[in-house]
Amino acid sequence: MRRPFVFPRGVSDADDLVARWLAQLQDELRNVDARVRERVVRDLAGRIAAEREAGGDAAAILAEAGDPLDIAADVRERHGVRERSNWREIAAVVLLPFGGVVIPFAGWFVGLYFLWSSPVWTVREKAGATLVLPFGVLLPLLLLARSPIYGVALLAPVATGVYLALRLRA
Repeated sequence: MRRPFVFPRGVSDADDLVARWLAQLQDELRNVDARVRERVVRDLAGRIAAEREAGGDAAAILAEAGDPLDIAADVRERHGVRERSNWREIAAVVLLPFGGVVIPFAGWFVGLYFLWSSPVWTVREKAGATLVLPFGVLLPLLLLARSPIYGVALLAPVATGVYLALRLRA
């Protein structure tokens, strides 16, 4: 059963209402393949525009279309995409920088597995996190015993973990 779209308070202009609805749909589909996402948003935007040109009320059209959360869930299910984020993403954010210290070397590989199996981050973000975080803070900690200058190297894995966490919340 589809939920009706909940209209944001303070939005009265029909164009703003439609733009917000489409933006929410686009955001909810961010972990779906870009071509699929663009096609779904484009098709719905075209249908909404056609109904508005035929004299339909924007609020009624959007209410009939349904909640962007439900539409996105249907699209993700049809295309075999997991929901937005879950325990795997949180484990990746924790294990990439610190897993190598908790379970020497192996913890980082587990975090790497969770990172690459997640649909949340882009391939570019996954590759960057893999290259910036080899073994997380383990190597900088081992090198710190040789020279205090390697303490600066601790910042890179931690900063990358923070970046991934912020992208997860976005």
